[in-house]
Amino acid sequence: MLTELLIAGGIVAVCVVIHVTGILLLAQRLLKHRARLERQSGLLDYALLLIVVFSIIILLHLIETALWAIFYQWQHLFRNFETSLYFSLGSYTTIGYGDVVLPQRWRLLGGIEGVSGVLLCGLSTAFIFVIVNALFEIHQQRQAALTCQN
Repeated sequence: MLTELLIAGGIVAVCVVIHVTGILLLAQRLLKHRARLERQSGLLDYALLLIVVFSIIILLHLIETALWAIFYQWQHLFRNFETSLYFSLGSYTTIGYGDVVLPQRWRLLGGIEGVSGVLLCGLSTAFIFVIVNALFEIHQQRQAALTCQN
């Protein structure tokens, strides 16, 4: 059991590094273009920005679930990669249909993957909240500037 927990901890650590690195790179890019957003952006720009942000965050989560699935497949815990990825997505998102389960020796990994998925999804949610809040502030500042001009 200790070996399985150490392996799971290692996978969680790699997923955290992937996720935090991805979010930080995205944040850097957004901050670099903030001045342009403040000068010239409208509802469509905000919507497109959020679509890009959501897509990148979903991609990060898919990479992380694929990492778990690669481990499951490497250990021959499921018959093919599609089943490994299906199980991983179900565990990571805590849906867990129960139609595919890990062998008894490895079953703790599903729960650990679920906990890490919940925490990383929470981190993503917080990041998106910060972006939406910043867009709202930019919009308010622009409205206030227009009011002062009139």
